[in-house]
Formats: sequence, structure tokens, C-alpha cells
Amino acid sequence: MLFVVRWVLLVLGALAILIARNQAAPPASSQDIITIGLIGGIANLLLLPFLLVRSMGQGLSMAAFAGDIVIAGVFAYICRNDIWSLVSLISGVMLVGLVRASFAYSVAQVIGVMVTTVAVTAAALGTGVLSTLSVPLMILVVVGVIVMAAGYGLEHHVGRLRDQLQQALRLQNEEMQATRERTRAIYNLSFILSSTLNYEKILEAALEAGRLGLRLPEREGSSLNAVVMLFHSDDNALHVVSSRRLTRADESRIIPGKVGMVAEALQEAVPVFGTNASQDPELQYFVAFQYCRSILCIPLRSGFDNYGVLVYGSDRPNAFTEDQSELLSAIGTQATIALQNALLYQSLRDEKEKIVDVEEDARKKLARDLHDGPTQSIAAIAMRMSYIARLQHKSPEQLPDELRKVEDLARKTTKEIRHMLFTLRPLVLESQGLVAALNQLSEKMRETHEQAVAVRVARDVEQYLDHNQQGVMFYIIEEAVNNARKHARADLISVTINVQDDVIIVQIADNGIGFNTGAVTANYDQRGSLGMVNMRERAEILEGTLSIDSVEGRGTVITVVVPLHPSYGTLRDGKRSSKSMTKLALAAADRMERLEANGNPPRL
Repeated sequence: MLFVVRWVLLVLGALAILIARNQAAPPASSQDIITIGLIGGIANLLLLPFLLVRSMGQGLSMAAFAGDIVIAGVFAYICRNDIWSLVSLISGVMLVGLVRASFAYSVAQVIGVMVTTVAVTAAALGTGVLSTLSVPLMILVVVGVIVMAAGYGLEHHVGRLRDQLQQALRLQNEEMQATRERTRAIYNLSFILSSTLNYEKILEAALEAGRLGLRLPEREGSSLNAVVMLFHSDDNALHVVSSRRLTRADESRIIPGKVGMVAEALQEAVPVFGTNASQDPELQYFVAFQYCRSILCIPLRSGFDNYGVLVYGSDRPNAFTEDQSELLSAIGTQATIALQNALLYQSLRDEKEKIVDVEEDARKKLARDLHDGPTQSIAAIAMRMSYIARLQHKSPEQLPDELRKVEDLARKTTKEIRHMLFTLRPLVLESQGLVAALNQLSEKMRETHEQAVAVRVARDVEQYLDHNQQGVMFYIIEEAVNNARKHARADLISVTINVQDDVIIVQIADNGIGFNTGAVTANYDQRGSLGMVNMRERAEILEGTLSIDSVEGRGTVITVVVPLHPSYGTLRDGKRSSKSMTKLALAAADRMERLEANGNPPRL
């Protein structure tokens, strides 16, 4: 800019001399114009190295000042006889100093130009002429004062602009740094959502998304109220599953999600903004949101299904924007899918643990039954065979009777082994169902142990139970019947299965000696037998309950109540139901069932 202004000044000076040549007396010559152009052009061209070479940039101010002094001297000499042209040209040279926007430079420019002008004029016309130039000199002094005042004002104004620019650059750098950190944090958050199968970490990550989406530092993000609420299938209402800065009373609140901001977010499937939670029909019951001046409610969706909401509250007004809500909505959707996967994984882990426990119990039971039954019988057969070997020489006439006894013992042992094989894997249960398996169990108990077992099963029971349920229920009944046979000394064991409302009731009763349930259960964990433990655990697999009612001398009644759970069967009207499960968990269970139905069971 300084370079261009100086060339403009030369052109204006040349035009002024041309005008003076035609109007002033004596007129200026063309040689004067050429002289000004050459000297001024040379002075300006000397600035080029300082502009083009970065290492010489520090000397630009001194070079420009020296050039202005030279140009002022040339103007003073050429226009020594044209005072008013001299005043205008010298004023222009002084004004050039304002380009530096520096008070010190303006003062140096004014003083240097004034001194050079007076010196050159006095040398050319004599010192006596200065008295006749008092008025022009006064005008130049006034112009100089104005230039210095303007330089002072420009310096302060440019300084403020420079400070504002530095502040803007600093804010921009901070914003860029915050953006990089937020991008890195969101990437880490997305990585957690896509990689972890721990639902607690997923919920914590979803709440952390609020701070990242609002671009809050961690210390300020800790003051953000947030809650994740999921629908439960038993009451179709929203329950708090994870939260930040909620009171203990708030964490136990249940809302229907039918009115207010929550209902609008669920119905419209879009984020909803609010300013006063105390006026909301449902959020007003949360103490943590009473003093929030900004509310953001985001639906948790997967596909076309709503599974819950994510609610953020801030005490700052207008804390949420459309861009932030879009980011939080995207994270909420990803969190929903991740949470669904985590619940599916947890369900698979629980199922795996139950299967392992069942298999372990089956191995222990087999070991006990082999020890108490066939092993003892085979040992008896071995002893009788040794006795028969001795009788062969001492009393041959007793051999037929002993051989018949050995044969009877071997047949009994065969029946026991077959009965054990039946209880381990009742093929009739797989091919014909629960009723046929129980009837065959009754027959084998009569044939093998001469134990009477009566079976009464309602006709419509099997349609409510899938294959796995029927197997678990059969093993509960088989364990209860075996325990009664071994310990109750009962004449009759009865098995009854009925359906009432939304539950299946199984009763195994005997008319045996009974027992004191309190005394038995008090030290049951210290005993080697785990029959009742196995039955209770199998009942828990069906999410049912098992109770034992026994009185000494009056027999025992074992009652198992199994709910018609959606993950195990269907209700009479064909609809599935559940208790204490979120809709998100049900969706995960349905997903697992679909995979199994398609022949692609999920693997751990």
C-alpha cells in the first residue's frame, strides 16, 4: 500500500506542475516534471528490494522515510517559485506517513519533511525569503499537526483491530483444537458403542454424548442433567435405566410418555426442544429438571420402533441447537443398536451359563445314580459269581438257584440303566412331547422300582410350551419324583399340570412320611445332595417359582409356577407377554429367535 501511494503521489505532483506551468508565473518547464519523475521513481524503486526480500523487510520503514525526505526535497527545489503547489505537494508527502499507522512514524515524517522543505527552499532562494513564506509554513504546520493527530488515532485504532484479530485467531485456534478434541472424543465414543457389549458402558457413553454434542469441557459437562429412559413391556411405561445428576427419588420415577415433550419426541421421531421442564406434564415430576432453562428430548429408535428417550437438561438458556440435536440423535440411534446388541450378547451369555450348569448338574446326577444303582448291582453280581465259583465244587446242587438270582439281579440292573438312559435323554420327549414322556416315566418307575406314579396333564398344556420348556419341566418333575421315591417311602406319587390365567401350575405330591422343611433347608447347602437346588435353578430358567410344602407324616407337595413368558411361549390369544423386561430386550430376544429359526444361531 505504501508503495502504491507513493507512485500516486508522484503522478499527482506531476499534474500539479503541469497546471502551474500554464497558470503560474513564471511557468514551470517540462524539465521540472521529468526531474520529479526520475528522482521520485528512483526513490520508489529503491523500496522494491525491501518489499521483495523478506530478510530486508525490517528496513522498509527507514527506506520509505529516506525516500519521502528525498521526494520532499525535490518538490521544494522544483516548486520553489510556486509556493501553493509546493504546499500541496509537501502536504501530500506528509500524509503518506499515515500509511504506517504509527504516531512515532507520523511525527518523524512531519518533522523530517518540514525541515527538508525549509532547508531546500532557504538554500535555493535565500534565508530572507522565509519571512514571505510565513503563511504557507503555517499551513504546513497545521497540516503536520493534523497528520500527527491522525497518526495517533490510527495507531490506537489499528492496535485495537490488531488485538481483535489476535483474539479472533486465538478463538479460532481454540475452536479448532476443541473441534479436533471433540472429533477424537466422538470417534472414541463411536468405537465404544460399536465394540463394547457391556450395556452399562453403552449407557454411560450415551450420556457422555450430551457433553460432546454441546461442546462443553469436562468440568462444565459434569453439570449437565441427563437421563436414559426405556420402555418396559409389563406396563408400557418409561423407566430410568441410567442418569446423571438425578436424585434418588428421580431414578425411581416412571412416566407413561403420553403427553408433553417426551410424547412429542416419540410420536414425531425427532428431537424436541423445551425451555421450562417445570411446565411439562411429565418432566415436571423430576427434581433435577426443575431449574433447567434448556431441555432436549431425543427418541431412541431402531428402524421404525421407539425403545425409549434420552433427555438432556441445562441451566443455560438456548443451550441446544439444531446441529447439536442432529449429532445427538445420530449417537442415540447408534447407542440403541449397540444396546440391543449388548442385551442380545448378555442373553446369550446367560443362556450359555444356564446350559453349562444344567450339563454339570446332569453329570453329577448321573454319577450319583450310577453309584447308588448299577454300580452297587454290578458289585453284587461280581460277589455272587465268586460265590457260585466256590459252590461249583462244594454244593453243585445250589448252582441253579444262585444263577437265577444272578440273572434276576442282572435284569434289574439292565432296567435301572435303561431308566437312567431314559431320564438322561428321553427320546419320547423329543418325538411325542411332554405328556408322552411323563406317561413313560410313570411306566418305567413302576417297572424298575415298583413305584406307582399317577400323571394328570391338562390337554392344552403342550401348546403353551416350546421344546426347550418341555424338556426343562420334564427334568424338574423327574427330579421330584425320584426324590420322593428315594426318601418319602410313598405308596403313590401324583403329577398334575394345569393352566390358570397366564401361568402353568405343576404339582408333584406324595403320601409319604414327609419332612420338616425348615430343618432340611437350614443346612441344605452343607449336604451332598443337590436335588432341591437343581429343581429351583431349573425353575428359574423358566423364570418360574418353586415351593415345597411338607408335614411330617402327611406327605409332601412340590409346586412349580411358570409364567407364560414371550421368550418361552405364547398366551392363549396368541400374544406374547413379559414381566420386568424392556422393549429393547424383547427386540433382542426376538432377533435371537429369528436367527435360530433361520438356522443361524448366534455364537458367543
